[in-house]
Amino acid sequence: MSERIQAFRFDEAVPRIRKGATVRGKGVNGSESVKVEALMYPVDAGIPGLNIRFSCDTVKDGYFSPRHRHNFDQVRYVLSGTINIGKGVTLAAGECAYFPEGTYYGPQEQKGDGEVFVMQFPGPQAAYFLLQSDFKAAMEKLLASGGVFEDGAYRRVGADGQRYNQDGFEAVWEAHNGQPVTYAPPRYAQPVVIKPDAFDWVPDERRPGLAVKQLGTFNEYRTSIAEWRLDPGAVAPSERLSAPEFRYVLKGAVNYAGKTLAPRSCLYVAEGVDTEPLESPEGAELLVISVPMYVPSVWNRARQAAAEKLSARH
Repeated sequence: MSERIQAFRFDEAVPRIRKGATVRGKGVNGSESVKVEALMYPVDAGIPGLNIRFSCDTVKDGYFSPRHRHNFDQVRYVLSGTINIGKGVTLAAGECAYFPEGTYYGPQEQKGDGEVFVMQFPGPQAAYFLLQSDFKAAMEKLLASGGVFEDGAYRRVGADGQRYNQDGFEAVWEAHNGQPVTYAPPRYAQPVVIKPDAFDWVPDERRPGLAVKQLGTFNEYRTSIAEWRLDPGAVAPSERLSAPEFRYVLKGAVNYAGKTLAPRSCLYVAEGVDTEPLESPEGAELLVISVPMYVPSVWNRARQAAAEKLSARH
């Protein structure tokens, strides 16, 4: 299988192990916090500086996160239970949401357990997305300086005796990158909550046996979210994509390059690569996220534009 086409079964996902302090939990260093259990798919887009989190998370009853925003984009799709994303806003199983960079959401106060697919990825701002190793090292550095993470904030007393209070994630990102976090102006006033059951399946005229729910296309780079339904016995033919796609199996199973991908398996397909046929003997449904921004030439231009904006601010 080409490195530009990657397939991972659910049993090939890697547990995220994050011990000690929590940047957004309750209490000092998350001492009163319920943590998220995450299984990470080791998807690699193959572009230097482009990091992506692709995971299946279990959010336990009592999990808390304060109101905050990110310098990256995010998609969540609820697999079972419910997932709270803000006051009065809870996603049910089969619902999803797009969280644009720079847009506030929360506080999150989880009631009951929920399982959710999560994709976190650089958006139009092309800000650096922290690896787990980056995150751990930066947190240890901040804790060693005498500060603490408390109720979503990083708090410390400076050498001048002045008290500092900063969003926990911001403090970690800045400690790793050595520069201030910047946020793009919000393109959307709030996360976009999507209810796929309200959409109709539309047959794909080019690929018999495949129907699509186009759930949304966002921002100037046309990041899109869709669901696919493959009929029993359907075969999606070989193709060459113009933009990278991340495919996540929701129901049923598909076969790709001799590998069977059951529910909660995933497939990453880069642009410009001839794929093998995607088969589904018993039928299947997939979540498909397309990110045209990750064509290398487009990504490099976005990174350059971001660097020029940062330089202009200084």
